[in-house]
Parts: sequence; structure tokens; C-alpha cells
Amino acid sequence: MTVPNPEAQTQEEEDILRYYQVSFERLEELNRSAITLLAARRGAMSPSMVQEDHELNNPQELLEEISDYSAGEADFISSDMPIQEIVFRMLLVRRNEPTALTELHHELTERWATPVRPINVSLKSLQRILDSDNYYGFASSGS
Repeated sequence: MTVPNPEAQTQEEEDILRYYQVSFERLEELNRSAITLLAARRGAMSPSMVQEDHELNNPQELLEEISDYSAGEADFISSDMPIQEIVFRMLLVRRNEPTALTELHHELTERWATPVRPINVSLKSLQRILDSDNYYGFASSGS
């Protein structure tokens, strides 16, 4: 019989208590423009669609606008998108509030999985996907 390693359990528990959000600072470190990334996710009803992209200057305002106007559009999130894109858009819908890994995992696997595209990803695998991101600016924090 093997004795469980208390340190391993503690690390696993800490991982489950992680919260994720999109970090504008992380995007900057990756030499990515938060404005460009967010502007590409605006829907047709977004008020800023009348502006040129170079006129946009506040990523937080864009994020709020996406949550208010674009998130309700039928095709804002679809199950045929890559996992990271779905999670990115789920965070935008939540106004980029830090969201528990377990909550992201549940919504991803229960709401966005379909018989045609099952999303069979473990909690640990989703954590690795988000932690290894170098495009969307995902950042995690403890509880």
C-alpha cells in the first residue's frame, strides 16, 4: 500500500483553486496588442464598430463593450472554436473577472461540448493549456 504524499495533495488542491483572467500586462509582455485582440471579437452591434481600429485606445472599455453587446450574439462562442478561443471568450463574457479553473472546465466540457465535437479535457490538462498560452494573455492567481 502506498501512502499519499501530502505535498502532492496540497499542490493539486492549489491548482484546483486557481483563478484565470486575461492579463493586459501579460499581452504586453508577449508583444501583443490587447486592443487588436479585443477589437477582433466585437460583434456587429458594438458601438465602437463605427470607429477605425487605430482610434481605439482603451482595452477595458472594449472588454466592457464586448460583454454588453457582443456576448449575446448567437455565434459569439461556438463549439467548433479552439479550446483557448472558447475560454478567452468565456472570460470576456464575464467582464474578465477572475474565474475558477473548475468553473471554466465545467462550462467548457458541459456547455460547449457536443456529440459532434466532444471536449474531453481533464482539469489538469486545461490548466496546462492555459498556463502554456502565449497568445491570449491568460494569467492565473491563487484563491
